[in-house]
Amino acid sequence: MTSSTTSWPRISGPLGSAAGFAAGIVAAVLASIAGAVEHHSIGLFALALAIAGVSAITTVAGALATAAQCWLLYASFIVGRSGSLVFDESSADTAGIFAIIALAATGLSRGRVTQVLSRH
Repeated sequence: MTSSTTSWPRISGPLGSAAGFAAGIVAAVLASIAGAVEHHSIGLFALALAIAGVSAITTVAGALATAAQCWLLYASFIVGRSGSLVFDESSADTAGIFAIIALAATGLSRGRVTQVLSRH
């Protein structure tokens, strides 16, 4: 019995950034429809899910770009409501949370998959 370790395939940083931007737009629109403009936590949760999902399949650079883009969507369209960037203490905290989510999802998905091959 032998075992080999392979890593999950990853999309490049630029493609991850593009995927993150698309996922962020979809998440922001759906969150807005669900009431995120009045209840910011809905938008926070939706964008955090988008960040985690994309970060799991891209590089660290793609994950951090996704976090930055989603933060801009959150601070501009969920909190700012009309596209005007709101940068206050809460917004800064959200930027940090999004970065942590991106790095954690990228790191967790970097775990190795062990395949055990048996020969008869």
